[in-house]
Amino acid sequence: MDESLLQRYISQQSAVWKALLDKRESLTAPFAVLEPKPDRVILIGSGSSHYAALMARPVLEQAFGVEVSCFVPSQEEQLIRCRAAHPLYIAVSQSGISTNTYTLIRSLRAQGYPVVALTEHLDSPVGKAASLAIPLLIGEERIGAKTKGVTATVLTLMLLGLSVCRDESYRTRLYAAMDALIIQSAENLRRAQIWSRAHLEEVIPFRHLYVIAGNDGLGAAQEAALKLLETNYLPVSCYPLDEYTHGVQNALDGDACLICLLPPETHTERTRMLTLTAFARSVGAQCFLIAPGGVENDLTALNLLDTECRELRCLTYLPAVQTLAAVLSAARGIDTSRRRYPDFFALMGSKME
Repeated sequence: MDESLLQRYISQQSAVWKALLDKRESLTAPFAVLEPKPDRVILIGSGSSHYAALMARPVLEQAFGVEVSCFVPSQEEQLIRCRAAHPLYIAVSQSGISTNTYTLIRSLRAQGYPVVALTEHLDSPVGKAASLAIPLLIGEERIGAKTKGVTATVLTLMLLGLSVCRDESYRTRLYAAMDALIIQSAENLRRAQIWSRAHLEEVIPFRHLYVIAGNDGLGAAQEAALKLLETNYLPVSCYPLDEYTHGVQNALDGDACLICLLPPETHTERTRMLTLTAFARSVGAQCFLIAPGGVENDLTALNLLDTECRELRCLTYLPAVQTLAAVLSAARGIDTSRRRYPDFFALMGSKME
């Protein structure tokens, strides 16, 4: 099977991560000296940028020692009501041309608030509107369904947080886990490619997929669902495990396909997810487990190496689901390097192109 542009970008992620870690001091230096120190951090972004913020939030909360909230730009009223004497707004837009993010930055700046922008292009509207712009160092990604841009955003946000973290032991532990993640990534990608191709014929007939995750994996699950949808042009739903078991389970039958991001051995939600999987299969549903650290007695599971770092598990889940999305879309004959509806952003005014 020929490698698509999407698959090529997925395979470049570990090199991007290593480059970010190697350049972390120069990359984060302008951010680390910001004054005054915030008493609340508010992350803003749409789509994949929002999900990246959700994935990075635990590290930022630990690093800053203050509450970190994630909003989409349309929630301006709610985020303005976040009470803080010295709020710091971080706006994320890989393209730098998201209309709603740009408009919100302009509004916040007019009210005297500092806004840091994280964007691929510093001279983009989003980059120019912010009080400080931090570059997303990802290289070329000429495709709508972002992969390496998303994981690089997560990692860059984490590195920004760690640059101001006073807990040296926490910072050291995270850097070591990031190094381990990069070392493991080639083997995990190999496993994901083999697994995706092995189960292609089982997954491809389904016209609606469900991605299920525990609370820690929800940001990764939302981004995974979006990537499957963007690349395969079919509906994909995402649910936290607890929410799925409060009504959605009534849709379980032979037409349901669940992709479950399995929590690790030490997590209390793991047993409940395995119970759900067993029940779903008993009523005819198809279920696949993506399992950092592995799971026994399940021949359909994708067993992945795990850094055993809760905060970085999202970066183990995501390349695996991205790979599945790429394999499925290639089998369907979908050219993911082209927009399905080229004029859509212009029609809706959602991006400044």
